[in-house]
Amino acid sequence: MQYLMVLLVMAGVIVLMVAAVLGISYGIGHLLYSCTRIPADPANTDKCAQCQADRDWYEALPIWQQNVVTAWWLTNRYQCAAKGCN
Repeated sequence: MQYLMVLLVMAGVIVLMVAAVLGISYGIGHLLYSCTRIPADPANTDKCAQCQADRDWYEALPIWQQNVVTAWWLTNRYQCAAKGCN
């Protein structure tokens, strides 16, 4: 029984750590994006224009920053996919 309790506590700690890392990643991504985002061309009426601008911004980041903002990027891609964009 003690063995099972130790496993459950370890699993709980791991889940909390993953949630904390993802939360920090999302927060940093949101901060970087709000400070340095590239707005879509206002003349472009395509609903996916901002998604493409976000993709260009993300791809222009150095690889270490791309790794840091992964949670934000995945959330952004999910939102763009919900709009019907690639």
